[in-house]
Amino acid sequence: MNKVLIAAVLAAVSSSAALADTFSITVTNNLSDELLAPIVVTSAENDAHFFEGNYVTKAAETQILTGDPGEIVMAIGESDVAVGHGNDGPPGVLLSAGDSVTFEFETNATALRILAMVAPTMVPDNYVSNVVDIHATQRVEATLNRFDIGHDEGTKLNTMLANGGATVVIVRQ
Repeated sequence: MNKVLIAAVLAAVSSSAALADTFSITVTNNLSDELLAPIVVTSAENDAHFFEGNYVTKAAETQILTGDPGEIVMAIGESDVAVGHGNDGPPGVLLSAGDSVTFEFETNATALRILAMVAPTMVPDNYVSNVVDIHATQRVEATLNRFDIGHDEGTKLNTMLANGGATVVIVRQ
């Protein structure tokens, strides 16, 4: 009986892994003179790791304020996150205005959360983000909207500032 149960669990796990698709993700920085920090991509089902009420979680706050995705990646789990890096800026991981970066992500998600810090050269606590529906599509293009988390103002309120801070194109491979 236990062997049958174990076999059924293993079959379910391997079939869910087999349902995963690989996606090519291209993010273009549309900001006129600001850099984007590493781009975090995960299933939209992981939004509780990013948002808490009208603010962001501690892990997301670290990503937005410092550009370090380590805490958010650890909170979600490394196998469920992709991080895209540009080639600019002092640490060599920022994405310059007008530039694009392409990376791959394997997932069985139906919608993806994409988030990147706006480097704090002009404003210290902004990011671009959106949820993109990838269910039953070969290719989808969407904009990443710009938000302010209100950290420097002391409000700690997540507020949308503008549409189109970046563009993302996601292609099922």
